[in-house]
Amino acid sequence: MSLIEVRDLHRSYRRPRSSLFGGRDSVEALRGVSFDVEAGERFGIVGESGSGKSTLVRLLAALDTPTSGEIRFDGKRVNGVRERDLRFLREEMQIVFQDPMGSLDPRMRVRDIVCETLGRAPDRHERVTELLDAVGLPADAAGRYPHQFSGGQRQRISIARALAPRPKVLLADEAVSALDVLVRKQILDLLADLVDRFDLTLVFVSHDLAVVRHLCDRVAVMRAGEIVEQGPVDTVYDEPEHEYTRELIAAAPRLRDALARLGTQPQNQSQSYEED
Repeated sequence: MSLIEVRDLHRSYRRPRSSLFGGRDSVEALRGVSFDVEAGERFGIVGESGSGKSTLVRLLAALDTPTSGEIRFDGKRVNGVRERDLRFLREEMQIVFQDPMGSLDPRMRVRDIVCETLGRAPDRHERVTELLDAVGLPADAAGRYPHQFSGGQRQRISIARALAPRPKVLLADEAVSALDVLVRKQILDLLADLVDRFDLTLVFVSHDLAVVRHLCDRVAVMRAGEIVEQGPVDTVYDEPEHEYTRELIAAAPRLRDALARLGTQPQNQSQSYEED
């Protein structure tokens, strides 16, 4: 049994009325999406803007409800159940969003942000120190506010918060797309290290196939709400079967080549507090 099972998932939305007396058409954001994610796997979802990637992430995290189809997490049905029955999912599946500043409360200190999901756990302060160290931030970052950090550092805070409840799955929705190329490489390497260190399953969403290849084992390519191709990332990248995948690969910037053109190497993670 796979950790995540998605079967024939559909999601439709009603368009706004064009006039007071006009009808309301619907748009189908997802059309028959199916895939599995194994425990410990790094699974990439790639596609252009509007392909349905973020809609899919929201459904996986039970932040939205599919029109039809089924999602199972660790054998338990996710969609169509009461909110109180989803408490297990809220702890075991955490999301890192694209815009860390938009997902971090600017009025809260870092220690309180990371502690949000820990409640009154007696070891919560020790856990904050442990997690800040794990994501490459010094302990004194705990007393500061999000606006006092760079974009890359704020994303590290978001990752620390997501790891706090010891989840099984980390969902990353365009988590590096807003960062410059050097910081992006640092965050990708950090995610790879954390997935191994904490025995996580990673679902990584991006519009950039080069980034997905750098990080993931398998990839699903989405277009217009459908998965047009999926498989081992090297196979899909080197021997794409679908024309859209070939177009996406041809258009995608290669992270490794970009770094080579800059003539520099990623900075050591321990230096990230000053250099991000």
